[in-house]
Amino acid sequence: GVTRIAPLGHSICGGAARQFGSPPGSNHASKLTEERAKVVASILCIDDDPRVLDLYKALLGAKGYTVLTAPDGPTGLAITRKYSISVVVLDFRMPGLDGNQVARVLMQEHPKLPVVMCSGFPDEIPESLKWFADVVLEKGDGPDTLLSAIDKLIGSETKKARA
Repeated sequence: GVTRIAPLGHSICGGAARQFGSPPGSNHASKLTEERAKVVASILCIDDDPRVLDLYKALLGAKGYTVLTAPDGPTGLAITRKYSISVVVLDFRMPGLDGNQVARVLMQEHPKLPVVMCSGFPDEIPESLKWFADVVLEKGDGPDTLLSAIDKLIGSETKKARA
């Protein structure tokens, strides 16, 4: 039994410990990309109320997210086809394509894309829609609820992408 002494500046378990914590086959790089991915997550907010969009922009922007906004469903869908989006925050009640229809198209085109459905009238949201949305929030729930929902979804999204 030879005891090897690690040179100063190298923690003895630094490399190995991280290896055990991550799934087999992943390497140190995946840890870094995961942290980077968190920082530059792009969130698309679709709402027909410009005040709500401004609020989302300020709130999510302050957390370091890239925020894209769309005033209606078709514009939002066009954005998801053009850019890589991490999470969609979707208003349920919109003229034209409502949240239900938008969520359905998103589910078909981007099955892995998490959707947060926000509604001022949560009772109106049909049961079926809860299949298409990962999270359903009331607009009255406040910013913390939205932020923690988005954090969770982005966390699970980065894991899903690496799986």
